[in-house]
Amino acid sequence: MFVAMEWTTVSTDQIEQRMLYRQAEISRLIAEQLADLEEIDYRQVATGDGCKSISEWVAGRFDISTETAKRLVRTMRRTRDRPDLREALEAGVSIDRVEALSRIPDKVGLLEHLDVAGVQRQAALRARISTEDEQRSSDDQFLVLQPSLDESWWKGWFGLEGTGGALLDKVISEMADQLPGHPDGTRGSSSWRKAVALTQLAVSEVPTPAQVTVHVDTKHATESNGETGVVLDTGPRVGRQALQAILCDAVVEVTASREDGIPMVYGRKTRTIPPALRRAILHRDGHMCQADGCDSTHRLQIHHVKPWSEGGTTHPDNLITLCWYHHQIVVHQQGFTPHPHPQHGRIRFTRANRDPPVPVSELGSLAHVHPSIHPM
Repeated sequence: MFVAMEWTTVSTDQIEQRMLYRQAEISRLIAEQLADLEEIDYRQVATGDGCKSISEWVAGRFDISTETAKRLVRTMRRTRDRPDLREALEAGVSIDRVEALSRIPDKVGLLEHLDVAGVQRQAALRARISTEDEQRSSDDQFLVLQPSLDESWWKGWFGLEGTGGALLDKVISEMADQLPGHPDGTRGSSSWRKAVALTQLAVSEVPTPAQVTVHVDTKHATESNGETGVVLDTGPRVGRQALQAILCDAVVEVTASREDGIPMVYGRKTRTIPPALRRAILHRDGHMCQADGCDSTHRLQIHHVKPWSEGGTTHPDNLITLCWYHHQIVVHQQGFTPHPHPQHGRIRFTRANRDPPVPVSELGSLAHVHPSIHPM
């Protein structure tokens, strides 16, 4: 190991290389640990030691949390018949990537063109969820509230299945966004506002309406009879059993996309944007206002780029997501016209008598016409 006086002779690149080497060593050690754990599971050591499950045995013996133990056991069992993933661990591939790949039933390689978050999204899209898995998620839900001795402070833990968790998150986030600011102009942290919103939800006579959207990739869903290709707009996977319940629930909508990812097309059959199409457009636009520089994710509305009165259609290509302010105030009250920027596609606004934005690459050629314009 380096001593303090040696740091002055070590470059940042060397430190980074040491860290990468050690991370690879951790992966190799985990590969060995999974092999040992597989043998422990085969010998039913946990039962012999009076534990309810091997996860309980691992948590106690390794001095780790129950969630970490369960994740280790799941990865061990999923990679038991996947020597390619065990070999990847031994080669230094991260446990997070291997764990996500183990949830994909098909051999897709290491998906090195994706980061770990991308691999996890692929796993959510392709992983199969059996009726037994759904039942287990439902049965494992819990809520624990613990007061202090004088009940002046409470803390809690909970776990929800995918649909319920997504619905609660959406309700709380929308209510938190509607809370007024403090008299001094501050609004409090996001976690503080959500805590207050949770209390407000409990005392409110009319809970804030919320809607969760299920996106169906028809290719994956058809090939697997609904066991893959069905995801909530917030990320979690759902299976056939949950989908059947969702179809009967008025607060949840289902939108379908073709293999190329294009949502349903409505043309000029309807001026009003159908709810399912609205959710699909929100999903396409990342649930964020498309105005350049705006990062609002609440009070979002769908706008016809070319107005219906001018022949515009209710087609995905003619629809954009704008927040309430940019839609109602900027476009409809102040009369600005939205234009997709020619370089990055984000929406900018011009007055009716102004030209749309010009690409930076063309500013040089315009300088002799408009002396006030200079290349950036």
